[in-house]
Amino acid sequence: MSTLKTRSSADQNRDLEAVNRMRQASKRTWASSMVLHIICYPSSGSLRLRRTSWLDGVRGVAAMTVFIFHAMGCWAPIVPAWRADTHQTNPIQLPLVRTIFVAGGGAVSVFFVLSGYVLTHRCLRLIRAGSPHGVYPAVASSTFRRGFRLYLPPILLTFCEMLATRFGFAPPLNFEFIPEPTFQGQFCDWLVETNRLVNPIHNFSGAIRGLVQHPKYDAVIWTIPVEFYGSMVCYLLLLTLAPVSRNTPRMASVASLSLLSMALGSWNIFCFTAGMLLADFNLGQEEDDSPIIARTTSTRKHRLFLWTTIFLVSFYILGFPTLVFPDARTNPMPGFETLRALISVAAGGFGGAMEDPARFWWSIAGVALLLSVSQLPRLRAVFETYLCQYLAKISFSLYLVHEFCLVLFGLKLQGLLMWFAGVETQSKGMGYWVICVVWSVMFTVPVFALAAQVERWVDVPSVRFAKWLEERCLRVYKSLH
Repeated sequence: MSTLKTRSSADQNRDLEAVNRMRQASKRTWASSMVLHIICYPSSGSLRLRRTSWLDGVRGVAAMTVFIFHAMGCWAPIVPAWRADTHQTNPIQLPLVRTIFVAGGGAVSVFFVLSGYVLTHRCLRLIRAGSPHGVYPAVASSTFRRGFRLYLPPILLTFCEMLATRFGFAPPLNFEFIPEPTFQGQFCDWLVETNRLVNPIHNFSGAIRGLVQHPKYDAVIWTIPVEFYGSMVCYLLLLTLAPVSRNTPRMASVASLSLLSMALGSWNIFCFTAGMLLADFNLGQEEDDSPIIARTTSTRKHRLFLWTTIFLVSFYILGFPTLVFPDARTNPMPGFETLRALISVAAGGFGGAMEDPARFWWSIAGVALLLSVSQLPRLRAVFETYLCQYLAKISFSLYLVHEFCLVLFGLKLQGLLMWFAGVETQSKGMGYWVICVVWSVMFTVPVFALAAQVERWVDVPSVRFAKWLEERCLRVYKSLH
């Protein structure tokens, strides 16, 4: 009898433990579901992939890299190379590791290579299919809409940042900002800055060469004019080369312009044109599927090894430290000394014509990385996952808002957590980095939530507005003829 009671009591305890585990699991599931709902993460079964979806995934990861780079900058001076001086000892600065945390400049090069690829892919397919007549209306439509697509969201963002200055917030990365005495004066100042952002008279000469010209109200949008003029170069090339039906002369022309651009120091045009060349190359591979199937196992292994090696090397080089500061060109740079020396050899041409010679390697690595990913199906599949496709969806909005979020609440949240934990900023001990991890989670969730809403209410409507305006203009044009 006692044995039965003991067994019954043990069964009850097990049942209670199982119920408790189920409750805890339910709470965790509810909490994670709530977070996913807040950041607008896609639901299961909603993913719709295209042949080029992996490109979107790469763009999403690149945007996340820029976000991490700027967020980590709040916690440590990680831009210089590891052991560049006695203070640069953070493990985050080590080669390979720094590509994850400090590769903001390299990510921008990847952005531009991706843009060159995506903007020209459809028209290059038409050219290869023998339908060059379809290129002209496609390029005309894209050219008309491109400015609205790129400039409308940053204009709205900087307007909000202008309003924030009236409440005591300084614009992101603008450490010398002096607010105007009145709102009217601030608004007029914003109009002047907006004109400088979009007006070719002010920005063409610098943007076409890829020079960093930080706008007053948000430093990160310096890439927008560079992106716009790079897009125009791609469209001009498509119009020029549309009648060229033979693939080799067309690709040779683009490759020559790409190399010439790098020689002249226009690393950005190199990236865009190299992206166009890569799109043409991949389309050629799609047309020639039979040799790929016929390859032996040995050949496939050799190719896998080759492209994996290229990917790893390019990933490594994307972490190359910036050389924009004079000290960086002479201080120690463990792991990158040879690469820096090679730039010095080319100082009369490639690297010497650039504001930051590091962009020479970042641009080459960006092209090599995208090329290698295009040749590795399993790696492409990684960029087609839900996470990467979600990052791709919010990538532009995340890029635009993350610095503003740092100013609005990121730095205050950092100070609050440090005060609550009683950790000094100078300590850099274990407690300091634990607080950094906690802050990263607490900061990332609202930033992603805001980026998702900006994507929904600003980014997508900007695309729709550009399309609507184009249709209206075409209607008016046809009515006049």
